Amino acid sequence: MKTIRLTLAATLWLAPFLAQAAGFDCAKASTAIEKAICASPTVSALDGQLGEAFRAAVSNHPDKRDALTLDQRHWLADRDAAISNALRDHPGKPLAADVADYQGRIDFLRGLDTKAPPPLDRVREALPRLPAGSRDILADLSKAGLPVAVATEVRIDEAKDFPFTPDAPLRKALEELDASSGYRKLPGMPVSSIYSIGGTANCWTEAPFRLEGDHAIAVDPPRAWDSDCMSLHGMARVGDDVIATVLSHPSVDETNLGVSRWEGKRFGPDAVLSLRFDHTLAVTGSACAPAQSPCDGFATAALAAATRYARSPVPGALDRSLQKTAKSRYADLLAAAQSTSGLATKGGVVRTLELPTFGSNLASGQMNMYGEDATFFPIDVQGETLLGLIGHGHIGWRVNDDWLVSAWRLKAGKLEAVASAYVTVQRGVLLLSSIVPPPPPVSH
Repeated sequence: MKTIRLTLAATLWLAPFLAQAAGFDCAKASTAIEKAICASPTVSALDGQLGEAFRAAVSNHPDKRDALTLDQRHWLADRDAAISNALRDHPGKPLAADVADYQGRIDFLRGLDTKAPPPLDRVREALPRLPAGSRDILADLSKAGLPVAVATEVRIDEAKDFPFTPDAPLRKALEELDASSGYRKLPGMPVSSIYSIGGTANCWTEAPFRLEGDHAIAVDPPRAWDSDCMSLHGMARVGDDVIATVLSHPSVDETNLGVSRWEGKRFGPDAVLSLRFDHTLAVTGSACAPAQSPCDGFATAALAAATRYARSPVPGALDRSLQKTAKSRYADLLAAAQSTSGLATKGGVVRTLELPTFGSNLASGQMNMYGEDATFFPIDVQGETLLGLIGHGHIGWRVNDDWLVSAWRLKAGKLEAVASAYVTVQRGVLLLSSIVPPPPPVSH
């Protein structure tokens, strides 16, 4: 794993954010984010607690100072985006206590010193072997030499495909199979589960069972498996321990591995290992109008804008002073964008908009719709100031971590799309790991 170094410039850039996280002087609050935090006594108090937890973590782990500082910068960017979205969606209302999951971040920082229960202790000790960009933690650690065996999934199309004799609860589960159903198989494993995955949120239904010969006897599921969605369930053996697992990826920077150890007749308490990663940005495609026009210049400008914007993705973050002619031209572009038939409402909220691709395969197979979180900014391409738009990729209610960047110019009084780029956010090296409290079950 590469050594993480924070440059002087990055340290200076981060300094005001660290001060803010430590509990800043609300009399000097200047940004919309700071003012919103100060306007909510609950969030303001959490902000102060976060600062205390961060200082304690740095003091207790001087060897992790660079990793902690970098990870705090990533988390603060996510916090700014969450608060900005809350201000847009609920104007004039105070921030909710859970607006940016302050408590989750505080728990993570405090959990750096928490001893991992078995078998997560073995997993945590092996994390230095984890390859950069890892998403399937146990499978990757198995490849790296940790004694892990991950159960395979065997498809069940009909109840008769189940190879064991089910008891009454399992017979009912087999009667309710949907199009994506199966059970987990690992030689010598004394426990398994019949599962189904359904809905647009990929929600899991689990019917765990223990084996007595060829008889399958239903057991209570671990709490983390209760109505769980947008995650990956599994089972594995770590050393001599058999565990039920849940992998969730709240962001490109974070993975949570929840486990529950099999105790012979039932599953034991849940435990969660939270992992935080660095990330990098890269342009994976760009296109200009007409389709055959060179687009390298715009790709470079788009990547620079996305890199800056990712540090604090809020409206105005990419604004800058413009010369008189460029300032007037950009004002006209904004006015056209917010006209009756423009790209956004007069409040600046972007309408449903697909990434312009100019007939290319730009963003093919990716989320290629702008959402309401997109924001306008001035972008220079080949000496011309254009109307830029940047936002995460969306499809319906789903959103990813990648960035869409496009540009428009005025032609005959109307906006004309001239360039687009797709910027992927790629998971990098592991920065930190922590034992955190299991989340409460959520019903979907």
